Amino acid sequence: MLRSKTMYLDMSEVQRRMDALNHVILPARIRKGLELAGKKLINDALTQIPTVPIHRPGYPPMSMKQAGELRASGGLFVDGNSIPVLTYGETATGKYWTGQYGGTPIPPMSHEACVVFNAPYAATQHESFPEKTQKGAGMNYLGGKLTANAPEYIAIVVEAIKL
Repeated sequence: MLRSKTMYLDMSEVQRRMDALNHVILPARIRKGLELAGKKLINDALTQIPTVPIHRPGYPPMSMKQAGELRASGGLFVDGNSIPVLTYGETATGKYWTGQYGGTPIPPMSHEACVVFNAPYAATQHESFPEKTQKGAGMNYLGGKLTANAPEYIAIVVEAIKL
């Protein structure tokens, strides 16, 4: 006569580790990748032509200028949290930099990097005023980098996620 034997496979350890992977490890790696890619984007906007303008048109004579407020207003937010970045503000005061995320709500289980140049005239400088007060600065100083360097930024995030 045959007796049936019941076997149980305890998956609790696997489940615990999968939960840690999905809710702790991968989100941390994604945030790190977004931070690195965001910092690279800001650096590219400041160093690759066309660069973020140093001075805006109609600014006072050179001797009276407080250069770099637009550059100094640059900020990076990852999942709504401010990430310290080095911006080249020359003698700027940084009065337009914001440490508070002002974007749209970030849905659960998603991640976002937000690069912001917060000076009141940032959008105008980005979208118009083709004549800048210094050589090499110009329109699309941010969007142009996103378009041209998107594969590089994506690769940075991918590399950070690899296990």
